[in-house]
Amino acid sequence: MLRVSFSTMTTARAAVHVLEAYGYSAKQSGCDVVTDCPTLLAIPAIQKRVGFGEIERLDLSGATSFPESKAEFFPASNAPHAERSSALTA
Repeated sequence: MLRVSFSTMTTARAAVHVLEAYGYSAKQSGCDVVTDCPTLLAIPAIQKRVGFGEIERLDLSGATSFPESKAEFFPASNAPHAERSSALTA
């Protein structure tokens, strides 16, 4: 399953029409569209008819809801990499 969140409900509805025109199931819930259309067909079709600028979120996992991101990104430190490099060459 592919889930796409659009910027407006009108755009989501347009995407549903595009995907259904290809013969695939597409369900709209607000600004979200869930489809069984293969990703490699859905993305170009949406881009051609609706545009990538209207996509706010893309979920390829097939989840029924968007999980909140819990990823944390820390600044890279050169010290650990330098210590590991010297340990490997010693």
